[in-house]
Amino acid sequence: MELHEREYHFLTVAEVVDETADTRSFVLDVPPALSDAFAYAAGQFCTFRVTIDGEAVVRCYSMSSSPDIGDPFTTTVKRVPGGRMSNWMNDVLRAGDTIEVLRPTGLFVLHGRATPIVAFAGGSGITPVISIIKSALATTDRRILLVYANRGAEAVIFADELERLRASADGRLSIHHHLDSERGFLDPAQCSALVGDAADADFYICGPGPYMDTAET
Repeated sequence: MELHEREYHFLTVAEVVDETADTRSFVLDVPPALSDAFAYAAGQFCTFRVTIDGEAVVRCYSMSSSPDIGDPFTTTVKRVPGGRMSNWMNDVLRAGDTIEVLRPTGLFVLHGRATPIVAFAGGSGITPVISIIKSALATTDRRILLVYANRGAEAVIFADELERLRASADGRLSIHHHLDSERGFLDPAQCSALVGDAADADFYICGPGPYMDTAET
């Protein structure tokens, strides 16, 4: 059977996991016939399509799972104020439901270099970043620094999983949690100080626009 890049496929939700008060992960069942179509690289995303109030709504969400450690195919969605798809998925989508999905794509992926990895994630921007971190830990010996900014401790997505990864990484993974409610927003000088002498690293930046601008600066 020939599969086309822009062909939607119905995938069944196998499990819904509450991550925080406003974020859920959706484990999707990929049948054997679609295993090649839904092969993906850590950091990639899928396009989802649903009908809400009679209108087709299309949005892209990254996988939080890693293809290199046996994770089930999982995407994580945080509510966005006024976001039709993100609120619908958090409020309506349940285990056993089906949803239309395009095959994975995207260039925000792990590159085959030996340099350290520095990742700046903000809020739900951790979704593709944790996928990349898991694959990097499993398939390379690279050192990784994660700077993860959130408004408060209650908003930290994957808090327990990140700590498990750090604890089992033999010192290769360092995590700096920045809570805006305690320290204010990160500024470029603080970002530079956190990076230190790792200026030759591969940098991954994902989060709200102002946060990414600060990290890039």
